[in-house]
Amino acid sequence: MLRPRRLTVLLAGLAAAFLLTAGPAAAQDLLDRARNAVQEAGKSIENAAKDAGRNVSDYLVDHPELNRDLVDLGKQLGLPGFDQAKPELGPALIALPSPTAIGGTVQLNAAGLPGTAAVTIGAGPSVKDVTQIATATTSDRGTLQTDVTVPETATPGAPLLFVVETADQRTRLVSQPIEVVEAADIVTVTGTLSKEGVECPALRGDDGILYTLTPADLGAFGPGDRVTVKGTVAEVSICMQGTTLSVISLAAAQ
Repeated sequence: MLRPRRLTVLLAGLAAAFLLTAGPAAAQDLLDRARNAVQEAGKSIENAAKDAGRNVSDYLVDHPELNRDLVDLGKQLGLPGFDQAKPELGPALIALPSPTAIGGTVQLNAAGLPGTAAVTIGAGPSVKDVTQIATATTSDRGTLQTDVTVPETATPGAPLLFVVETADQRTRLVSQPIEVVEAADIVTVTGTLSKEGVECPALRGDDGILYTLTPADLGAFGPGDRVTVKGTVAEVSICMQGTTLSVISLAAAQ
């Protein structure tokens, strides 16, 4: 039985050979062999998934690079059913919000990890300087959503990235760095969302000041809703109105 890594190499090699082959006869011969290879790969994947106690769909989620190569090869060979196929997204780790402060809450969203796997979560200014801050277990589909606290060791003004790694150290995901600011730099404003914004959503604070908000995603909130916003004052903004806040959190006003 072919392992996922060997299958990936085989499929990538076939795709490259197919693209470089000259002449209709040679192309047809390679096409026939490639189709047979895809069929054999499918059987191997079914067997590997069975051995792992997973169905084929979940097994490909566990191995997104393999699924991606299968789809790419199927498209290049013109095999039926592949023209509209979308490969699984590769492994990724997203940390939000940014900016945030020491002691603040950051939500981590990860995909492409092994299913039901124990992982460690670390944070630090670089991959080489990460300290473990939490542990977790992935879902049966290899995803992870969890909240962590920005550690006291974080330095305001310096980047902070997060690392999720499996216990066997075979898979590691690294987030883009987020910005850490001083707690004193975070302002809290309560008010009513309004239609006054031209480039950005607007909030008329209870203090009478007009605030504009970035990023522009307000979720389920809209004009007329009373909300409390935590954020930092943006020094440069495309909003061109009022005082622009880089939103850290937005919630219904109490």
